[in-house]
Formats: sequence, structure tokens, C-alpha cells
Amino acid sequence: MFYISALAGAIVSFLVGCLWYSVFFGKTWQRLMNFSDDKVKSIFTPPKMILALLSEWFYAACLTGLLFNTSVPFYIGGVMTAVVIIFSGIKLAIFDGKGLKIILINEGYRLLSVAILVLSFFIFLK
Repeated sequence: MFYISALAGAIVSFLVGCLWYSVFFGKTWQRLMNFSDDKVKSIFTPPKMILALLSEWFYAACLTGLLFNTSVPFYIGGVMTAVVIIFSGIKLAIFDGKGLKIILINEGYRLLSVAILVLSFFIFLK
């Protein structure tokens, strides 16, 4: 069930990310990143999307393994993981010169992604 949990979480998180960066916040994200339509098309190519999905699966497998092998309750492990991921992202965004709106868009998705993976862990492994 470990692998099913990681795979299901990765797929759902990836699909939510696709919606997050297209339907929900796509135009705002594109404008804040100063990306032209051509740049966005060059980013969202099938090979890059496959690589992103594989990265999401690896991330999900590592997080699932961490939650599965820790002595703290899964939701506490999920919150701790989210805090580490989000604040490391915020730190990098600050030094990259990103504004508050792009930080909120990117870290909002990362928070949602961790929540999806923790929920997947709960559904399949607890």
C-alpha cells in the first residue's frame, strides 16, 4: 500500500498543480514571473511535464516513507514537513527577489501538495 499511497498522492498533487498554475493562478503567475506566452509554452512541454510528474512521485514516496517511519502522528509529521518546505521556499524566493504574491501562489501550492500527500498517506496507510 506504500507505493499506491505515494503514486495516488503524486498523481492527485500533480493534477492539482496543473490546475493551480493554469486555471486558478496561471495568468497572475505568468505576469508576476514576467513570462511571455512563448516562454510558458516552452516550460509546459510533454517531456518537462513527465519529469515534473516523476519528481512529484519521488517527493511523494519520500514524504510517505518519512511519515510511515516516524514516531510522531502522521498529521504532525505533515505539518512539520510543510513548515520546512514552505519556509525554505520563502527564503529562496526572497533572495530571488520575488514579491509577496508570487510567494503566496507558489507556497500555497506547496502547502496544498503536502496536504494532499498526507491525506493520501492517511487514506491508504492508516
